[in-house]
Amino acid sequence: MKEFVLRARKAKTDAGINLDQLPKEGKMDSVCASISNALWISGDVRKDTIIHVVLEGPTSGPKTISFFGNEIKGLRHDERSIATYIVDALKRSACLQLNEENHVRAGIKISKKSFERLLWELSQKHTQAGKKRQVLVLDKDGKDIRGVALDKDVVVVFGSPEGLPPKTENFFKEIKAEKVSIGPNMLFAAHCPIIIHNELDRRGL
Repeated sequence: MKEFVLRARKAKTDAGINLDQLPKEGKMDSVCASISNALWISGDVRKDTIIHVVLEGPTSGPKTISFFGNEIKGLRHDERSIATYIVDALKRSACLQLNEENHVRAGIKISKKSFERLLWELSQKHTQAGKKRQVLVLDKDGKDIRGVALDKDVVVVFGSPEGLPPKTENFFKEIKAEKVSIGPNMLFAAHCPIIIHNELDRRGL
């Protein structure tokens, strides 16, 4: 299973999101585009992919919304449709306590869970071969991904335009995450899942 983790540090965490002004709602347009690009290919959804979006903006963060490609139904790939589902999820999260989770609809769950807690849980899972899952953090100063051995069961971490805070450096070392670069230029967050998928597709993973 391929799992993406997007840390959206300014994305709103209450349900009062203006669907007509997504860029002004903590770059919610970028969040929705990232979800679309992680899950959809032409005419189908990637059944082997999950994307977790950790929203950390106002007013009640953090909130983690997870989209499961093998279960999701009825969700279109345009940003407004995805934002509508995010609003629905946030409405169902108002009473969640720390680390509690709520089922939203087929293939979508929301939890009151931090970025570090989510990533630690994912890093502790094992592959079918019995080894710890590979965790990659996208970083322009990391190793070129084309020279890195990739696993079919991989967790890929990337950030919104604000990037990942420096204090997470020690945490990444603790979970043995590896920094990789997907090119010489800084890209939009929403482009990252496409490039990762393309690399894995070319390797038959």
